[in-house]
Amino acid sequence: MKKSERLNQELIYLSDKKVFHLKELEEHFAISERTALRDIADLEQLGLAFYTESGRNGGYHLTNSKLLLPIRFNTQEINSIVFPLQAIRGIS
Repeated sequence: MKKSERLNQELIYLSDKKVFHLKELEEHFAISERTALRDIADLEQLGLAFYTESGRNGGYHLTNSKLLLPIRFNTQEINSIVFPLQAIRGIS
C-alpha cells in the first residue's frame, strides 16, 4: 500500500475514534512503530488535531472530528499581524 493510500485509510479509521494508541495503528495497518510515528506526524500536518497524554490511560486524544486546514501567511501578512500586536503590547 502506498503511503498516501495508507494515510487516507488511517484518517478514515481514526474518524470514529476519540482516543487511539500507537499499537492500534501498528496492528491494524501492519506497520512498524517508527512508520506509525511518521504517519502520525504527517496526519498532524494534514490537519488532524490531537494531543498526547502519557500514563496508563494515555494515548492520542483527538480534539476535533474535522480536519484543520493549515493557514499559510506571506511575509507581508505576518508583518501586518505581528507589528500591531507588538504595538499593543508596548502600550499596555
